[in-house]
Amino acid sequence: MSTEQTLILVKPDGVAAGHIGDVISRLEGKGYVIAGLKVVAKATDAQLRQHYADKVTKAYFPELVDYMQSGPLVAIIAEGVNVVAAFRQIAGVTNPDEAAPGSIRGDYGRSWADGAIRNVVHSSDSPEAAKHEMQIWFPELNLNS
Repeated sequence: MSTEQTLILVKPDGVAAGHIGDVISRLEGKGYVIAGLKVVAKATDAQLRQHYADKVTKAYFPELVDYMQSGPLVAIIAEGVNVVAAFRQIAGVTNPDEAAPGSIRGDYGRSWADGAIRNVVHSSDSPEAAKHEMQIWFPELNLNS
């Protein structure tokens, strides 16, 4: 098996609640390598439009942008065999109300009365998506070449 990379974002709610270290600890505890790490003080509109290109036309997109710009986020590139699928298990399903206890979203995510979901982390859903997303959040790495 070959190694692959994935992008993980600790979203503003995860940063504000102090979960950066736990996300990293869970990755390293499984033997994955942190190949890139940075704090993004405020995500730009352009980054969010690229990252959530499939959601730009959705009615909830402005709220998603507000959420993702509500504070700093942490972008992580993790590397290892099967890291994309493995971290998605560590993260848990998108809806924190359905995420298993012991997963990041099951332990720390929550839903709000207004229907908003705060699920702490984003993780790429495929190696191809990871490559695209890493280019957005780590343009200085020149991953296109």
